[in-house]
Amino acid sequence: MKRTAWTILFTFAAALGAFAQSNEAMDQILAANALQCGKAAYLLLVASDNIAEDAGDARSFDLLRELGWIGNKATAETPITISEYAYVLMRAFGMKGGLLYSLLPGPRYAFRELVDRGVIQGRVDPADRLSGQRAMHILGRVLDIEEAGG
Repeated sequence: MKRTAWTILFTFAAALGAFAQSNEAMDQILAANALQCGKAAYLLLVASDNIAEDAGDARSFDLLRELGWIGNKATAETPITISEYAYVLMRAFGMKGGLLYSLLPGPRYAFRELVDRGVIQGRVDPADRLSGQRAMHILGRVLDIEEAGG
């Protein structure tokens, strides 16, 4: 339990050091049991410097829609799945994938790619909803990879 608490604290601190989002937005993200697409869009697009911090959830989600990185059925209030989050994350950070992701880029193969890289850990279904804390853990691991140059 102690290790988990330190991991959460470290991930949160690393993510805050990488980008300066408002405390209120971060609190809402961390408190979410099922992170909404709009909040996930805001988190990932600001972290990857694809949108300004003051853009907000609605504008961030609209940009995802314009870029074609989110399904047509999704709304800003729809809970995001782990596989959708993985896909937006890989697109936002310009991460390269393996053969299947390169041929058929989408949530399915983005999820598999991040599992293979150890970014998404543990037994998880790609269709599971994503908590705010888990989203931050995953983002923290990607930021570590980016910092290491990989």
